[in-house]
Amino acid sequence: MLDFDIEADDLERVSKELGATTKEIRTSYNRALTRTAATLRKLSSKGLQSHLGLARAAAVRRRLKTLRIKRQGGMNEVRLWYGLNDLPVSEFKGRITASRTGGASYSGPAGTESFPKGWGGTSRFARKRTILERVRESRLPIREAQMPVKDRADVFVEDEIFWKLNEIFWRHFRTDLERRVNYLRAEA
Repeated sequence: MLDFDIEADDLERVSKELGATTKEIRTSYNRALTRTAATLRKLSSKGLQSHLGLARAAAVRRRLKTLRIKRQGGMNEVRLWYGLNDLPVSEFKGRITASRTGGASYSGPAGTESFPKGWGGTSRFARKRTILERVRESRLPIREAQMPVKDRADVFVEDEIFWKLNEIFWRHFRTDLERRVNYLRAEA
């Protein structure tokens, strides 16, 4: 979960510079938070798709959630949550091969992973080639093999996304506040 703090002094400095009222600051702040969250979701889904070697961005988009927390006084809070559980092998680009000693392996942009009790098959849900494994020693049930993504995704989010957060927020806040002060006051 990404959290960052905004200094009240910086908000006051920008508002004095532009001559904004408290209501304009509050609405610009909330809108900038929403837009920042949307921008970070877009950057995260596209970046994680290529970084993890996923076939589709939908696998990441389903796991990104924006949580909006309303506060008294009008200054809301937004959190971006990343669901970084293991993903099924069928979500990754790459090749699935059966080994001669039994088992199956995956190799592709996400790295190489071997599944000693697995075999190549077709996923029931994705209708794509994947690796299936038995849950118990008996014949059924079977499940699709999963690959871990948490470590690589955490590194990507911290290195590529998190450091852009302040810059994105202040750009959205400043442009929204400038437009509110210049255009909305001119109409009234």
